[in-house]
Amino acid sequence: MLRYYPSFKVITNLNSKPSEFSTPDGLGYTGKYYLTYDGRAFSGISPSLGPGIPLKRNFVTEESSRVLTSLGLSTKQKQELTQRESARASRVKGKPNSYFPQPSESDYTKGYVIRYFTKKENDNGYIIEISEEEYNSIVNGTADYDIRLYQVTKILWKLTGPLKNTRKSQYNVIPGIIDTNQRLVESANKNFLGIVEFIAGDYAKFARPTI
Repeated sequence: MLRYYPSFKVITNLNSKPSEFSTPDGLGYTGKYYLTYDGRAFSGISPSLGPGIPLKRNFVTEESSRVLTSLGLSTKQKQELTQRESARASRVKGKPNSYFPQPSESDYTKGYVIRYFTKKENDNGYIIEISEEEYNSIVNGTADYDIRLYQVTKILWKLTGPLKNTRKSQYNVIPGIIDTNQRLVESANKNFLGIVEFIAGDYAKFARPTI
């Protein structure tokens, strides 16, 4: 949504330097932009022409420093702006670490383990498995990267029992490892698209059949 700014509170038709700005989704931005009186940058020639995507400053150039001064920002304010955006940019450049789970004997005693996964928001492609600690850091907002870019899910993963559902009697069916894991993965896939392809049919992974 485009906003109105009095002409004395905005400087229009500026040209960014390579890597000077990034978009909210972490992509680099190079092109036309304008600055508002509070030091915020937006894509486009002016507020009236848009598109007005908020831009995050990765560093302050000599040219933009002069522009920020003309908007009334002091040297201290410019330094604070640069430090804040540099810290944000370094978080954006980080990413989750992949993890290979190794179920313990206590997990096999319980009969299951919890597996954790993440991917870029609204991306059906690249999924990685992560540790419980990494999962919690994303959920709790303590990760050293931009958590807004990532979606997470966790799945209970059956380890023991028969490989396939086993019917002992008309009313007694023992859940199988493969059938249970497939059902849970397919259920998770409704809100975490791509997890079925990531598992790739290996529903007996880590299995220790007991029957």
